[in-house]
Amino acid sequence: MLSMLILIAILLGNIIRGHEEKDIFYYVWIVWLVLCSAIFVITVYRTYVKKPSVMEMHQDGIVINGTEINAEAVACLLINDNKKRVIGIKPKGRAIVPLKLCFTFEEEQVEGIRQLETWARERQVKVSKGYFMRWM
Repeated sequence: MLSMLILIAILLGNIIRGHEEKDIFYYVWIVWLVLCSAIFVITVYRTYVKKPSVMEMHQDGIVINGTEINAEAVACLLINDNKKRVIGIKPKGRAIVPLKLCFTFEEEQVEGIRQLETWARERQVKVSKGYFMRWM
């Protein structure tokens, strides 16, 4: 987020300095500033304002924030092993995990991941650990 703020400041500086000559680059800078600002606002909202996801495991599937995914529709469970582990549920036929199917455990993360892996093993759902891409 800090790098995005720096980029926005640089773009704003370019727009302010170039306001006298309104060529094509002036308008390109404005469009780029609006795009970067929108991405920054969305990132801040999702990081600090949005409520955490609620996940429940059932016999038939997993429910995340009211969206139920059957075990047969799950291609694999992906676990990103960074500082804060992010779990993603990749549906069959999708190349990228939708953001609404990504979550983290707030408490007892190790136990939650263990239960999720057990659930996946019982239903023959592949579990993969490592980096995965998420769609905004």
